[in-house]
Amino acid sequence: MPTSFSHRPARHWLQIDISAPAEFLEYVSHHLTRITGNGVQLLSKDGKETVIGYLEKDDGYPRSRQELDAFTAELNSKLDHPLELSLATIVEENWAENWKANYKPSRITATITVKPTWEAYTPGEKEIVIDIDPGMAFGTGLHGSTRLALIFIDQLFSSAATRPQKVLDVGTGTGILAIAAAKLGARKVMAVDNDIDAVVAARDNIGQNQETSHIQCADTELPDLADSYDLVIANITADILTELCPELVKKMAPDGHLILAGILQGSQADRIAHRFQAASLHLVAEKTEGKWISLLFTNNPAS
Repeated sequence: MPTSFSHRPARHWLQIDISAPAEFLEYVSHHLTRITGNGVQLLSKDGKETVIGYLEKDDGYPRSRQELDAFTAELNSKLDHPLELSLATIVEENWAENWKANYKPSRITATITVKPTWEAYTPGEKEIVIDIDPGMAFGTGLHGSTRLALIFIDQLFSSAATRPQKVLDVGTGTGILAIAAAKLGARKVMAVDNDIDAVVAARDNIGQNQETSHIQCADTELPDLADSYDLVIANITADILTELCPELVKKMAPDGHLILAGILQGSQADRIAHRFQAASLHLVAEKTEGKWISLLFTNNPAS
């Protein structure tokens, strides 16, 4: 766990796992974020896509729990089969321990390997290793949406023609994508998240990877960022991508690129592609893994 939490008693959380059909994932993610007031995880689990949320057991817990019960009952009424729901209480001090059992080094591309901080690993020639402790955030590199974003990042940095110098990572989570950009050669990376626990986890990971001189991490709102960036990355849910579209496009420098991830293939991807193309961006490429898709855009019409 990040040492930043050591000054106060450990918090208790209700972990909420909801497995739902693909067409309901965005709906579940949106409402679980609303009820918990925190970001959610999307995890491929037991061959199913599962949305995981964390509800703090604080003074507002009874009311939030009522909202959760009402939401799951409403969701059940829309499904042909009973909802797969799992609830468990987690003590914050043991958070990292819950990941250690299944979190092992993972080779993402020929260049990038992601590993937990507690695992030993010897990299090969020209291989970069990203050390990640998830803390209270999402983004270990194990989920398809994160892997797809990392593949696009690696691709852009592998060519001198597209190699970004300034990068913006929106909804940074653990900071994994920001760290990848810095290790691949970005001169300046701005990582933002509106979840303060994610900011704490990301800062710890940035320090662990010795990238504090290249990466700034904060809970700054997009409109408050004055810079423009050669590469903007957003690995978040589709409804939030749609909402943030104007600001994401504004943050792109001339000849810039935008990577979007956290999107389901099919109608959701079509809707996102249309939304950003209507904002004068050009779809350069797409990559898929399972049900997930990542989209690469540019604002250069000649690309």
